[in-house]
Order: sequence, then C-alpha cells, then structure tokens
Amino acid sequence: MIKPDADTVRAFAHVAQNVPRVGAYLDECFKQELERLPDTSRENQPLASGRCQVLKELTRLLKDAPQLVA
Repeated sequence: MIKPDADTVRAFAHVAQNVPRVGAYLDECFKQELERLPDTSRENQPLASGRCQVLKELTRLLKDAPQLVA
C-alpha cells in the first residue's frame, strides 16, 4: 500500500475515534477472508491473498492513525 498523506491519516484517525464500528467491521472482514484463504481454489489464491493484504493494511492504518496524528 502507498504511504498515506497527512490528510488521509487524519481522516482515518477521525473515523477510528468517532465511528469505531468501521474498524470492527474491517477487522471482521479480514478475519473472515483469512479463515477462507486455505480453502480457496488455486486459480483464485492470488486474488484472495490480495484481499487479505488490503484488509490487513486498512485495519492497521485505522488502528494506528490516532497515535500517528497525536
């Protein structure tokens, strides 16, 4: 993932602090995709792996953003 600019980090911090359900939802999606990953067919493996990676990075950014802004 590309490094987000300061405005994007502030926006993620705002969402993390004011709408915590978004973080919980992304975390749920990540865990669900991760659980399904071993059962994914060989031809769909790169796509499923990419979804996991993106969800993981978004979840981490949402979690870390409030500390990065402070």
